[in-house]
Amino acid sequence: MYETKTAPAVWAELTALGYLVHRQGEWAQLPKRFLKDAMVADLAAHVVRRHTPDLLLVHFLCVDSFQHLFGPRSPEAYWAIEYVDGRLRDFLATLPPGELDDRTVLLVVSDHGFLPAEREIRVNVRLKQLDLLGINDEPRPAGGDVRFVSNHGVGYVYVLEGNPEPVLRNLRPELLQLEGVANAWTTADYPALGLSIPSDNPHVGDLLLEAAPGYAFADDVTGSDVLGPPRYLGTHGQSPAHPDLGALFLAAGPGIRRGLTVPAISSRDVAPTIAQLLDIEMGLIEGRVLSEILA
Repeated sequence: MYETKTAPAVWAELTALGYLVHRQGEWAQLPKRFLKDAMVADLAAHVVRRHTPDLLLVHFLCVDSFQHLFGPRSPEAYWAIEYVDGRLRDFLATLPPGELDDRTVLLVVSDHGFLPAEREIRVNVRLKQLDLLGINDEPRPAGGDVRFVSNHGVGYVYVLEGNPEPVLRNLRPELLQLEGVANAWTTADYPALGLSIPSDNPHVGDLLLEAAPGYAFADDVTGSDVLGPPRYLGTHGQSPAHPDLGALFLAAGPGIRRGLTVPAISSRDVAPTIAQLLDIEMGLIEGRVLSEILA
């Protein structure tokens, strides 16, 4: 997949230089992502030396992976943070002397924090028990075929046929009774959450569930246990109101004020701030320029 989605000239250049780009699929697996991070740091250094880009985006994976596998604040999670910090240090060491002082702005950001997961909620098992989930070739239940799709900390309930309102009228309070379900938002609540509604985005579900801290959702249909041990010990996706789900934002370089600590920002503010630094007009977008950090 990686080869087919990469420009042929880029793939050929990196392969000719000896980079193991053909192993990206293998190294994208959770336990092996530190190997991919090492290659990404090397590739970033190569791109800067060979192509001097105006904007370089580098994504490291293993901090996320190890917190899923071993939980936040685990020894493995702290090792992963130190490991990625080392790869970033190695990359910065390849820049020409004075580059960060004179020409290059560095931003280090994350997209979320983490919460521990001690129990797993299998909503589809409960839907099956309520005769709302048709399986394989079985006739669909009279109440309509309903599916839950998990994103670990949250998940959407989809009513796949008919008017969802009568189904959700009884189903929402039923799901709110499940251990570990903290919230169940209807489409009327979505705009206040900053989410699209189904009429604007067909991928959006009819009901949004949020897991309480200590819980995570799963998509499992088989079995009869609605609750069970988690496959991952760390999760995210819940409301950013949880302090431990806050993300990191660091900026340094020419045009950035030194020694400034800013209050919480929105992730949507990062892109327009980068555009301002590059003197690019982005037009009508969400987010704002973080003018308070600009010198």
